[in-house]
Amino acid sequence: MNATAATLSDHEYPAGIRPVGIALIGCGRISTPHLKAIVNQPGFGRLIAVVDSDLARAQSVGEAFGAPHRLATLEEALALDDVEAVVLCTPNELHAEQVYAALSAGRHVLVEKPFAETVAEAERNATLADETGLVLAAGHTFRHVEAVRTLQDRMPEFGRLRAVSISMCVFWDGPQAPWWATRTARDGLILSLFAPHALDFLHLVVGEVDPVSVHVEAVRHQSGWQGEDEAMILLRYPGDILASIHVSYNQRHTINRKTVHFENATVCLDNGDELWIDGQPEVVPQRMPKTDEALLGDGITHYFATQLREFALAVRGAPNRSVLHPMALRLTRLNRLIVDLAARG
Repeated sequence: MNATAATLSDHEYPAGIRPVGIALIGCGRISTPHLKAIVNQPGFGRLIAVVDSDLARAQSVGEAFGAPHRLATLEEALALDDVEAVVLCTPNELHAEQVYAALSAGRHVLVEKPFAETVAEAERNATLADETGLVLAAGHTFRHVEAVRTLQDRMPEFGRLRAVSISMCVFWDGPQAPWWATRTARDGLILSLFAPHALDFLHLVVGEVDPVSVHVEAVRHQSGWQGEDEAMILLRYPGDILASIHVSYNQRHTINRKTVHFENATVCLDNGDELWIDGQPEVVPQRMPKTDEALLGDGITHYFATQLREFALAVRGAPNRSVLHPMALRLTRLNRLIVDLAARG
């Protein structure tokens, strides 16, 4: 079930492999692209149930997406024989316990980032995934596009990695879910909700090494929440590789730009989907205009579609590019260090 550089066709399983029966847990704002990814790809997933603590919401969402079961608790979903895997779209503080419950019940798990709120929780769940042999994957959707895969496959030809610069900026005018408002600096707001996307990309290009130094500065510009909404992170890796990350909830023009400086090339990923090598276009998909809605709304549903396919392939033991628990655990350790450094000022 290990992730490999190889992957199968975007739309086909190996012959004879059946779609995965899925229960989606948590019918809030992030659930919609996950649900579209499942129901629009019947060869990869079957939506068996939707769950929300607000049963009326579960019933409404379940009706909209054709889920046979509309439930109020995770336990009810885990009691269904047809449920082979769960997709967790719940608030951050619920992730760890729900992952543990699902793995303990013999179900595979795709959990929205963050993987867990603490390193101890992440380690416990990773150990359980090892012991059970079940797939435990983290939802780092921004890597599941052709531009990132092309970079991943072509990196050997670019020579030694020297530096990475990442800027991911959006505008959220206050909490996008009620629980955002109660996040403190100790919990992390943008550093735990948005920065993991940047850190996941950094891990993808740097490889299986950890930084030798980390510096973080974080501030809050908006009054609608308690946590930080803008941050800068500077990291140094073995081999004198330098990395910088800027994340913001205050930029009215969305920016998603990742520049990777190699010995023999400079590679830029722009707007999530575009790949430029030394200023020349390599991957520039035809898509809707580059508005904020395109970059953050319906324009990124294909990220979730590819992620769902890779998760399904992992469940069936096929080659895949899911962010499986060993990588997610490393990212959690780094992310929690960054949040703690920022909180300590």
